[in-house]
Amino acid sequence: MDKPSTKQIRMWGEKITASDRKAFNSLFRSLYPRLIHFASKYNRNKAVARDIVQDAFIALWEKRKQLDPDRSIQAYLYRIVRNKSLNHIRNHSNETVGLLEDIPLEAADEDRRKQQNEKEQLVNLLKIWIEKLPKRQREAFELSRFEGLDHDEIAEVMDVSSSTVNNHIVAALKKLRDRCDEYKTKQVNDKKL
Repeated sequence: MDKPSTKQIRMWGEKITASDRKAFNSLFRSLYPRLIHFASKYNRNKAVARDIVQDAFIALWEKRKQLDPDRSIQAYLYRIVRNKSLNHIRNHSNETVGLLEDIPLEAADEDRRKQQNEKEQLVNLLKIWIEKLPKRQREAFELSRFEGLDHDEIAEVMDVSSSTVNNHIVAALKKLRDRCDEYKTKQVNDKKL
């Protein structure tokens, strides 16, 4: 299903507060895959991520009468998933937790490294650089760029102000641009040698 508009999500939210199961089903089908992807950043076990997202939708349905129609139901779901994911991590702290999917490592074989084009290298490096961002900057950046949330929705998910979200994203972008510039400079210098 295509990404629903903010207006569509708001309409579903209003109907859900009136116990409209059809609207709830539409919201579920629309956001479920994206929420699974988001939960998977906290826990690589897809079954656990699915359980967390299903629990989030159950919590949404149970709280439907108390939902504030002026607040983003999408941000509310992301916040529930985030909190349930963090609770799962806390309760299962002996498990290995990843914040991004496995990042492909450069091949050990010298010939394969030479064949890998510059664009693929930069994409892989960007993934690594994003992973190395401070936690809150990375979270704001990923919610904005990968999940498509706006600043107000991210603020709700992260429980901070919109200006703080903006500051996190601006700082993350600056760090990533600086790293890209360093990489490009190094590439140019290496080619001169």
